[in-house]
Amino acid sequence: MKMKKMLALLLAGIMTVSMASCAGNGESSSAGSEAGSNGSSGTESSSTPEIEGGKTSEYGTLIEATDPSQLPAAATERKDTLIVGSADLAGVFNPFYWEANEDFRIVSMITASLGVPDDKGEITDGTAKMTVSEDGKVYTFKLTKEKYNDGSDVKPEDYVNYFKILADKSYDGYSDISPVGIVGFQDYYDGKTDEISGIKVIGDDTIEITLEAPYASAPYMLSSAIPVSTEKYGDLIKHGDLSGFKALDMIDFVGNGAYTLKEYKVKASATLEANEYFYLGKPKIPTIIVKVVATNAELQAVATGDVDIEEDVVCENDYIEEGKSYGFINMWVQETLGYGYVAVNHKLEKFQDPKVRQALLYAIDRKSLNNVVYGQYANALNIPQARVSWLYNDEGLNTYDYDLEKAAQLLEEAGWKKEGDKLMKDGEQFTIMFTAMSDNAVTQKLIPMMIDAYAQLGIEVKAEYVDWPTLQDKSQKGTAEMYFMAWGLTADPDITGTYASPEAGGGQNHIGYSNKELDELLKKAQTETDREAIMEEYKEIYKIWNEDLPVLPIYQRSDLICYNTRVKNLVSSPYVKWYQQDRIGSIELA
Repeated sequence: MKMKKMLALLLAGIMTVSMASCAGNGESSSAGSEAGSNGSSGTESSSTPEIEGGKTSEYGTLIEATDPSQLPAAATERKDTLIVGSADLAGVFNPFYWEANEDFRIVSMITASLGVPDDKGEITDGTAKMTVSEDGKVYTFKLTKEKYNDGSDVKPEDYVNYFKILADKSYDGYSDISPVGIVGFQDYYDGKTDEISGIKVIGDDTIEITLEAPYASAPYMLSSAIPVSTEKYGDLIKHGDLSGFKALDMIDFVGNGAYTLKEYKVKASATLEANEYFYLGKPKIPTIIVKVVATNAELQAVATGDVDIEEDVVCENDYIEEGKSYGFINMWVQETLGYGYVAVNHKLEKFQDPKVRQALLYAIDRKSLNNVVYGQYANALNIPQARVSWLYNDEGLNTYDYDLEKAAQLLEEAGWKKEGDKLMKDGEQFTIMFTAMSDNAVTQKLIPMMIDAYAQLGIEVKAEYVDWPTLQDKSQKGTAEMYFMAWGLTADPDITGTYASPEAGGGQNHIGYSNKELDELLKKAQTETDREAIMEEYKEIYKIWNEDLPVLPIYQRSDLICYNTRVKNLVSSPYVKWYQQDRIGSIELA
């Protein structure tokens, strides 16, 4: 059974993020699976500071435009079309196979799921009302009467198709719901049955899903389900062979989302039209065009009127002040649901001692780095969780403040000795090859800092510069020694997929990290369904993670969403983006 962690932020945004192209804000973004809601405890309570002239709310800080009359003609002349800037488009819009965050935005627009998260990461009703039995093993979804974009009815068996696709042995996409333990899932995977016995259709509007045992992530995983029309695509969902469905052209895909994909220009743009049959009502904006904008040109694209919304502007003071100067740009500053980190290859002996990894983190002046790149809009992070999460708690944990003496001491304890200007062990010098992208704002500052600081310890750092596909390939195959990326977190607090051993469910654990004690604690946490119990389990999980440092956490930053004054009612939060199913229909054009 494949054991990749379920990443489906699905299609409604229950969770988020997959391996993505070089995202805005100077990051390469990578698949993740953690999160929650409002932060607590720790050394710094928020990465979003107070901003002069900004209005703070539960969503973040809104800096409102002061002079809408300055809106360029290029924008005012667009009457029924919203243009959204995007860092890239990989063009994979199949909801079961997408990988890039930019593609996911479009997937979110063309699909709608059983449940959606609220702004605290809690599951709320989407296209169905969810109830759970007292023993936590039976989930019942009472469906909304809804239609596809072609006017045909959505049926309960169409949602069952979602689970059949993910349970198929030939499925090779990003999502894995096998850990949730649906009764009969394994038999279907093995080809012993043509139905998943634990999934029942009751009448014409109810689905009942039975689990083998309670599972903490079940509400998130099950609520991610979207319908796949049996009438339209049933012949492509062949048990044991999904190649036809995987190759599906998503133009005019018969889906239940707010919009329909009508055109895609490779690496340039995607055009979507409003679905008049959308279950929450036809969206107010007839046409949305997602358009690729060059790196570092994001704010300028809004300033000239070329795009109406841009989410990839680096959140730092210079850009915020420039945005204010135009008069017609609104800006949301919000904590990022994710964190940046430096990965080390645990298959290499030199990185296997936790003391070495601790030393490497002590030797990175994270406070100075974050200040240079993001100013006041990023903070050092010491656990794999965002401060906006209800699960965040770093109380009493090591903060790894910059300390070269401490780093040198730990390296010596790990058996590395300074011989002249070289750090040696068993006749070999400690060297590191850092794989990076040349246009990454973080590594442009980070690598020179590391070269200097690590050289004082006797470690030689060299850098190789590659494009995003190469970095992605090396990270997934575990062939890079060290690299920088960012994890996107999710409403589901489970971190099994990223930090458990591969044999214990760590399908996204490409760094080769393994800790049996952590595996057991993660497994135990999944048996809990009470929030307080989960929080207690994660205190110990975070303690072990903080000591072991599977990766070197660098920061949690903030996002900057820029949009002009023709866009009305744009509401977005770390957990619920403006383009997700229960938000997108409210946006209007002035």
